[in-house]
Amino acid sequence: MVEEHRQSSRFIQVATAGAVAYSVLLPLLNLHRVATHPSFPGHTEEAAVVTACYLPLQVWIVRSKARGDRTPKQAWGLLAVAALVFGAMPFIGVGWLGALCPLAGLILIVIRAPWSFLTYAALAAVPAPAAIYAFDQPEWAVYFTLAVLVYGTSLSVPIFLIGAVRQLENARRSLADEAVVRERLRIDGQLRQSVGPALEGLVAKGQRRELATLVEDSRRTLAEVRRMVTRYQEVTLRAELETAATLLSAAGIETNLVLPEGLDGEVPDALRAELRCGLSQLLENQNARHCVIKVIDRDGTLTAEVTSG
Repeated sequence: MVEEHRQSSRFIQVATAGAVAYSVLLPLLNLHRVATHPSFPGHTEEAAVVTACYLPLQVWIVRSKARGDRTPKQAWGLLAVAALVFGAMPFIGVGWLGALCPLAGLILIVIRAPWSFLTYAALAAVPAPAAIYAFDQPEWAVYFTLAVLVYGTSLSVPIFLIGAVRQLENARRSLADEAVVRERLRIDGQLRQSVGPALEGLVAKGQRRELATLVEDSRRTLAEVRRMVTRYQEVTLRAELETAATLLSAAGIETNLVLPEGLDGEVPDALRAELRCGLSQLLENQNARHCVIKVIDRDGTLTAEVTSG
């Protein structure tokens, strides 16, 4: 569980860094196009100034959304980026239509659905009439329309995937916390049933000043508590299997447990190895949607079978 958490955290960090880097790359590529392409008039200085103004806002929005934040400041940042991009378009020319690509990605990750899709579609419809009528360069209409659709989507998809991984990680933590709480409640109930009557008896005997019996019963009760606490330090097989089934269900694999009666002992090393091997093969199978974990008692020897479907 700890190793899975570390792997998930590393994935989120790497994916966030990649999304931020990609959000920086798109405006820089557009700036390079404006500066070097022979079909565009020379407005490199204006494009560089506007890019330097909106790029920090764009990076902040992407990074904050990758962290799972949702604040009104993101919407204001999106409006500021849109104002800079559209405000500079008449002065820079048709080459500046490429700045709509990262703006489309920001729209998808900041605005809530279905309004995000409607705004995204409206933005994708801008390059064609702008290139044909405003800038009189119709040969760029199809290119920039497709660029908005492709690059805008490619910027937003990693952010959505990072959010899905975060939600799965939060679900795993919640399930693990629930398993701990259930186990503590079970232990508390057993302690009340076994140790509680003994303690009540000690109180009653203490009130009658039977000191010798009080000391003897106290020692016996203390020894029983020590044995129970020592036993609870070892995770029972049933509790470990139930936790594994809960986590597999959270990962999208419906899991059924088939266990023999009276399965409350410590997990044997051989059985633990069989379970880990079976679960590893199950998780490597990306098509697995159902599984059955069956523990079989063969003359006192427990064996495990993990089958998937």
